[in-house]
Amino acid sequence: MRATLKSEIKKYTQSEVAEFIGTSSPTITKFLNGTQETSLSTTLELVRYLKPEMEKKMMIHFIKEVKKPLNILIAMEYCSTNRLLKTLDFLLKKHSDTNNHELKEYLNIYELMLKWQVKGENFSVEELSQQVRMIKATSDECHILAKIMEVYFYNYKGKYNLVYDLAKDIQPLINSLDNNFFKCSFSARIAEDMSLMALTLHNDVEQARKLALFVIKSKIGKSFSAYAHYVLGASYFYEDYDKCKMHYTKAIKVYEKYCPSNVSEIEKELEFASAYHNITDYDYKNEVAKAYTSQNAQNGSDLILKDLKVNTLTGLETMLIGMLNEDEKTLMQAFTKFVQEKDMFNANHVKKQLEAMNVDTMILDNLMNLFA
Repeated sequence: MRATLKSEIKKYTQSEVAEFIGTSSPTITKFLNGTQETSLSTTLELVRYLKPEMEKKMMIHFIKEVKKPLNILIAMEYCSTNRLLKTLDFLLKKHSDTNNHELKEYLNIYELMLKWQVKGENFSVEELSQQVRMIKATSDECHILAKIMEVYFYNYKGKYNLVYDLAKDIQPLINSLDNNFFKCSFSARIAEDMSLMALTLHNDVEQARKLALFVIKSKIGKSFSAYAHYVLGASYFYEDYDKCKMHYTKAIKVYEKYCPSNVSEIEKELEFASAYHNITDYDYKNEVAKAYTSQNAQNGSDLILKDLKVNTLTGLETMLIGMLNEDEKTLMQAFTKFVQEKDMFNANHVKKQLEAMNVDTMILDNLMNLFA
């Protein structure tokens, strides 16, 4: 791996590379010669600069070499966010007998993080949550990681208000960290969850996009970037079809490899976005989307309502039918579905449709405030 980097760096001036990644030329030389264990975050920046297409393969190689406690910590965080779970397990086992108290704390928290990411058949969020609370963290980073795991637990349980509030409380703690790698990685972890909460829970499109873009720019991991692209796609659902499709497509491309279970849901949303924008050349599978696109209000949507019944439809299906028929009752049902799901972004769009029909929506504002 070092030989490959040595070959690549000859294409540049070493001092320029060092300045770009924020280190010194002698440090790079010692790392490439294998005479000094460089900060793993510096190694990462060097790999990304010289051979980005081999980042995963090279980082796994260099991670297995690390000995310094700080590099072990960085290695575990990198493995966790990049879903290199086998390598993370390797690190946990390799250093399990350490006498370093702080490192031991980190090993404990990342062992629980690994269990959370694997989620086997016997997975219990309550049990794992209790184990996290039992860790008496003495380091700031470990304390923050425990809090981040609480955010994950609340999100998993659908307690979105707690997710948003706890995430906001954690961010100042992250900002006070000295290590830039952890500051960036932890911030991106929090921003990932907050981006969707900003969109759906608070209908704050600008903040959602800002957080999602931060996650992408952080390069924390491909699954995080995929989630951020999903949030961006959702934020453009009504506003800009091309941007919506672009971001959804990017999310799908990553999820097809790393998390196939997420693909079908995003594809469904893209289909509804295509219908909403009347994209006629889309290969529609959903009958409601077909009816909406064809604008066949009499023969299409009435038949669907009869066959499927509104109470069996999703919020998006109900909304499209209500818009197609300009039916206040059906749109009210769509609004109720979205509010009950704490999806204020879509609920607000339905409210706008009702306002365009000269419906008094004051009571809907109160309902949104009650559920938000």
